[in-house]
Amino acid sequence: MRLIRALIDWQTRRPLRVLAVALGTAALAAHGASHLELKTDFDELLPQGKRSVIVARRVGERLPSGSTLNVVVRGGDREALKRFVDALAAELRALGPELAGTVDEGPRELDAFLKRNRYLYAPLADVQDFHDRILDRYEYEVGKRAGMDLELGDTAPPRPVTREWIEETRRRYEQAEAERRPGGSDGYYLEAGGTFIVLVLRTPVMSVDLGRQRALLERVRGAVERVGPERFGGGLRVDYAGDLITGAEEFSRIKGDLTHVGAAGVAMVLGVVFLFFLRVRALVVMALAVGVGVAWTFGFTAWAIGSLNSATGFLFSIVVGNGINFGIIYQARYLEARRSQDVAASLRVAHAETWAPTLAAAAAAMTSYGSLAVTDFRGFKHFGVIGGAGMILCWIATYLFLPALLAATERIAPLRRDGRLVAALRGGYGRPFAWAAARLPRAVTIAGVGTGLVAIVLTAHYVLNDPMEYDMSVVRSDPPESGRSVARELTGRVENLTGARSQDRIAVATDRLDQVLPLKAALEARRDAAPAARKPFERVITIFDVLPADQEQKVALLLEARDRVLRLRGHRAIPDADWAAIEPELPPPDLRPLAIADLPEQVARPFTEKDGTRGRLVYVTPTPGRSLWDAHYLIDWAAAIRTTRLADGSVIEGSGRSVIFADVIESVVSDAPKALAASVAGTLLVIAVAFRRRRAALLVLGSLGLGIAWMGAVLALYKAQFDPAGWPYLRLHGMKMNFLNFVAVPISIGIGVDYAVNIVQRYRLLGPGRLREVVVETGGAVILCSLTTTLGYFALVLSINRAIASFGIAAAAGEIGCIVAAVLVLPALLQWRADRA
Repeated sequence: MRLIRALIDWQTRRPLRVLAVALGTAALAAHGASHLELKTDFDELLPQGKRSVIVARRVGERLPSGSTLNVVVRGGDREALKRFVDALAAELRALGPELAGTVDEGPRELDAFLKRNRYLYAPLADVQDFHDRILDRYEYEVGKRAGMDLELGDTAPPRPVTREWIEETRRRYEQAEAERRPGGSDGYYLEAGGTFIVLVLRTPVMSVDLGRQRALLERVRGAVERVGPERFGGGLRVDYAGDLITGAEEFSRIKGDLTHVGAAGVAMVLGVVFLFFLRVRALVVMALAVGVGVAWTFGFTAWAIGSLNSATGFLFSIVVGNGINFGIIYQARYLEARRSQDVAASLRVAHAETWAPTLAAAAAAMTSYGSLAVTDFRGFKHFGVIGGAGMILCWIATYLFLPALLAATERIAPLRRDGRLVAALRGGYGRPFAWAAARLPRAVTIAGVGTGLVAIVLTAHYVLNDPMEYDMSVVRSDPPESGRSVARELTGRVENLTGARSQDRIAVATDRLDQVLPLKAALEARRDAAPAARKPFERVITIFDVLPADQEQKVALLLEARDRVLRLRGHRAIPDADWAAIEPELPPPDLRPLAIADLPEQVARPFTEKDGTRGRLVYVTPTPGRSLWDAHYLIDWAAAIRTTRLADGSVIEGSGRSVIFADVIESVVSDAPKALAASVAGTLLVIAVAFRRRRAALLVLGSLGLGIAWMGAVLALYKAQFDPAGWPYLRLHGMKMNFLNFVAVPISIGIGVDYAVNIVQRYRLLGPGRLREVVVETGGAVILCSLTTTLGYFALVLSINRAIASFGIAAAAGEIGCIVAAVLVLPALLQWRADRA
């Protein structure tokens, strides 16, 4: 009490100094929090020492990084589009490689390469047929010129080497190469209709770097204006597409969603606080106090963690909704005391009677969050660290600064007594529960216990029937219902022209080039050995797959065929008119097998590392017809590529989206029991410390257990369907647990105990004869606490991310269950006991 008196004396005598400390520290913390980075990759949820994360980062360091910006030009005619693209390409190259990267106006280099090597890419059977027919004709001509009597019978002489035959052969060989080149015509990414053309920038700027992304777009738009589409006639229209645009749009949607959800949560929380106190000053002082605590929380996050991930990005509204509860309890007791005492005395009463239960509640909440921090799964760990720090920091901010804020406002305008209407409205929060507990104690108690037993059965059924979520689509954001994305609309047409079709494939990096083909053989053998219904992947693609097959044989056959054609020409077996067309189509005299270094950049790009090394990257593509959002399939895919031992004893490790997803599922399954056990143990410890008497502790635990049982029933009954066809009539589906909504369970245990703690503590102070006052006064305050927390959770339902929305539903169910148990069933039980006594 001496410490409390000294603190209150400082807060009431020097409130402005106290507020200066509050605002100064909050400003520093907010400055640090402004540098928090949002990281949405799923590997951010796993421990950085996890093998899949290490391998994925190692491979990522070798893969070329950057994004693609497609400049799409529509309208005009074919020649105008080509001239515009040539002029724009020159302007964009002037931006420099550090910003524009490489500028690609079409597959000219690739076309020239394929034309030069078209015979090598032809099937070996076709090359053999070409060779044999030329040699047959050559032998026929040689025999005929030597005067040999050739008996052909009914067989026609071998076909002569004519322009028509050579051109037909060339066309057939070029058709075999159609799949190896992107679309377009005339060496441009130009549609056949001649009104749609694409210019591709492969830039080092990443889509999540919104600042550089906007700067690049401004520079590109400036280049377009300098070139001037209107100068080329035909009403040319320029649009932009590519993953630089779509990725930035998605990242902006996620950030906007977090901002929208956070703002909605704060607005609902402050709104319900105002409706309870019906005083502007009460709203302002509590908003300032919790604002300091929230600023401290995220400033601490910036210092301790440095970033937010997909599991922690929406914690703002939760910290506000939970952290404001301590101020609600404090201010409710202050206003109650202020009706008959001065400011200092009222502050002493509020301190003395609320610090212990609110600190116990804060400790329980911090413990429940802290239970997540003991896990290895970073999605849980960071959530627990931030949430736990937020609870204790908001409590400290409340007891350091809220009294000074109240004292400062009392100096400006002393508090007037509440009118009867205001008192009645405020009491209305707890009055219905007090009436039910006083008039129907036995019925309410029996109904609470009975529904609790049913809820336990439903919860057991839910837990025993594998509640884990294996549909990973729930962790993604829903597409916007409104709003038009030109970049997404253009994606299909652009990919058809550029050949850069987005593929869900995994890159596996070998250490040496001689490991590539053994790895391919080992992976394909593993795939072939799998059951038909569980093939883990479809193809293994290497740089050797883009080189011609059977090159040595083809080169020997083609060079021999060339030699025979030249000899036929020497024997004048080919007319001059045909020879003029045939000679350019002959295989070149220096024809040789192609090596990896001979491949053009457009072909070798996927297999080229940052340092320019080619060929060590291997790609594994998913099985057609299997969903990439099905965690069961992702686990199979991950197991197939995670580790491969080659014949020479070397081990190649693979990682990527499927491996990361599989490890997220496995981490949740393994860490969830640990988090739950730690939350229960921590909550029990806090209750044991707060209540030395066993009876009081058991009352709190019983109320908490009933609320959590009701929560389990809600999860079990989620999306249940009534089926009158047979027993049981209710078909249970249940809310599946993912890495986000599971967090609601341990948190509900720690935060839900808050309400029973406050009710029991005030009941012990006032005694059985004043139970109605306990429920109306303290019960009304904890109902408001629950409302703020519940509304913070309900705000998450507005999120475009289904996992976040499911967390909001699950957490709100736990919150409502715990508050109803604390302010209705628990007082009814206490009243029933008092009546019997």
